Amino acid sequence: MSEQGDPTPRRALPPRDDEPEDAVDDGPAPRRGEWSATGPGAESTPSRAGTPIPPPAVLPVPDVAPASAGRRFSAVDLPEDEDRPLPRRSALSPAATRAMSPRTPDSPVAPAADAPAPRSYKGLAIGIVAALVVAAIAITAFVLANPGSGRPAPTPTPTVDPVATYLLQPEDLAAVRPDVTWTAAATVTEPDASTPAAKCLAPVLEAETQPVDTMVRTFSPESGAAAGLLHQVETYATPEEAVAAYAARAEQLGTCERNTAWVQAGAQVTGLSDEATGSTLVLQGETPEYHTLLLSRTGTRVNIVDATQAEAALEPAALLPVLAAVSTRQCTDAGTCPASPATTPGVPPAVEPLGYLAGVDLPRITAGAGVWRGAPMSAAVNTTGSRCEGIDLKTAPAGAVKVQERTVLLQDDAAAPPLFGVDELVISYNTPKEANAFAASLSANIDDCAARTGTAEVARTADLTGPGTGPAWVVTRKTDEADSTARYRVAVIAAGNHVIYLMANPTPEFDFADDAWHGVALRAAERLTQLP
Repeated sequence: MSEQGDPTPRRALPPRDDEPEDAVDDGPAPRRGEWSATGPGAESTPSRAGTPIPPPAVLPVPDVAPASAGRRFSAVDLPEDEDRPLPRRSALSPAATRAMSPRTPDSPVAPAADAPAPRSYKGLAIGIVAALVVAAIAITAFVLANPGSGRPAPTPTPTVDPVATYLLQPEDLAAVRPDVTWTAAATVTEPDASTPAAKCLAPVLEAETQPVDTMVRTFSPESGAAAGLLHQVETYATPEEAVAAYAARAEQLGTCERNTAWVQAGAQVTGLSDEATGSTLVLQGETPEYHTLLLSRTGTRVNIVDATQAEAALEPAALLPVLAAVSTRQCTDAGTCPASPATTPGVPPAVEPLGYLAGVDLPRITAGAGVWRGAPMSAAVNTTGSRCEGIDLKTAPAGAVKVQERTVLLQDDAAAPPLFGVDELVISYNTPKEANAFAASLSANIDDCAARTGTAEVARTADLTGPGTGPAWVVTRKTDEADSTARYRVAVIAAGNHVIYLMANPTPEFDFADDAWHGVALRAAERLTQLP
């Protein structure tokens, strides 16, 4: 047994060849035990017997092995330097490289079996890594379960109330009639078959392209005046769909097939929105009902306003501030905002065939009865005229480049004579000068008819000016029967390089009023501006 009471004697390393045998100290070998950088064994030479327990790594003391030395420990012998501690050597290092050092007796320590286990940094590192992995997994799972939690919350978008924003409000109607206070009578956000609709326009449920949203609001005056107003706003998915929907609505307003209306005037609108148009019309029931309709498109929204009065149609200019107010709220997300909106009288929305009279251009003769329908266009001229024209209307006049006839007939009026209607002849020339010359010649023939034939009475009722110029007459002629006469309404209007000849076949009991006939003649001149 060793001096320290170990059961197994320690083995000494074999002597080096270059050292005498008696250089080996026979004292007890340092026992295996705990190594301490500050304990008594810190100055001793590492044990050469058995497999030593490696001590924990310690940082080198600056005055022992400065980092700037740039040296590394190796098995190569260094020059003797008593100020530098010898490097630790593994028990497996070759014996030939070991230098024997004086043995220092071990300090009394506790038995190896009772020594505390050396500190393990490896286990601590593994524990830290494991904890980090678990934390990373937990964070990842939380982020995946809450996608927005890893980002700052977005700035909330202000909530828009579509009814308050895109529909007219009672205060918007202040300019309609200064003596009337308006109140919202009904608001519909999901239209059905019972939802009120503007005159002349088809219900939205019948539209070819359905809007994504439709709202309708009606207003009535608090004072009880015979008036009302409807606002409908249709929102479409794209501006292209809105453009198509606006065109369809304008065509419906032009024809007004839903109602037997007489369009009194068109409205040309500028500065309000992307596009806008309008009309004033009268529903010719037994009690007339006057309407002013404006259509506009702002971005993806189509607006329809229908204002009703009992005595006369509201001027379109009175509705411009109304639509401008709602368009200003609508244009914040798309479309053209109002900029000095204005309106002037103009041609009503176009109707096929373009450039010719339509049913909405002629008034009823009997209140509450009758509807005007256009006959198919004919390449040949069929009208014989009043027989005061002095020419054969079926033959194209000299110099004319085109002659086209359009006939509009009155139906569903029991008081009307058979085939009562209006023949419209449009004679086109190369120049306005040629057109004016023909119009003057034709007018002179009609004026001279009574003196020339002796069987006619001719009364000029007006010399019309406006989109066209020319006279209008009432012509009465004896027929082949001795005691019968035929009555005609005639007008000749020059407009640009065109001449319009109009003739109606009334009776003394069933006839246009003078003003109504004059309006038809000027409307024909307005329609010419819509020729393709």
